[in-house]
Amino acid sequence: MKFTEEKTYFIYVVLGSFYFISKVIYYLCGFVCLTGVILGLVASVLTIWIGIASFKEYTKAVKSIVHWLAFMGPLVILLYSPLHMTVRMGIPVFQFPLEKLTILLIFELLALVQLTLSILMHKKLTLKRSQNG
Repeated sequence: MKFTEEKTYFIYVVLGSFYFISKVIYYLCGFVCLTGVILGLVASVLTIWIGIASFKEYTKAVKSIVHWLAFMGPLVILLYSPLHMTVRMGIPVFQFPLEKLTILLIFELLALVQLTLSILMHKKLTLKRSQNG
């Protein structure tokens, strides 16, 4: 298997690690509490695991169960992050201080890119399955 075929899965996994890395950086700067770092860790572990499992599913060209999880994981992050921050801070998203809004935007952008990659991954799997028979 060529690297170009694996690139989408690799990028998906690397982006998954950025959830935790960005939260640790903001924790060290004092913008995020320990709960936020733990939520970043959970998001990272889940999306990395889903990315690796999706790649294994791709190499076998079987049903796309994990590929749907690759779509649902970032979708949950995309919807849950603003809700969690709003409840935690007690103010609406549009009134967030700049550093909190930056954290939210990073999480949302990571999730949007992963959603796009999950669609590409699913298309690749569908194409591979149709070519195999």
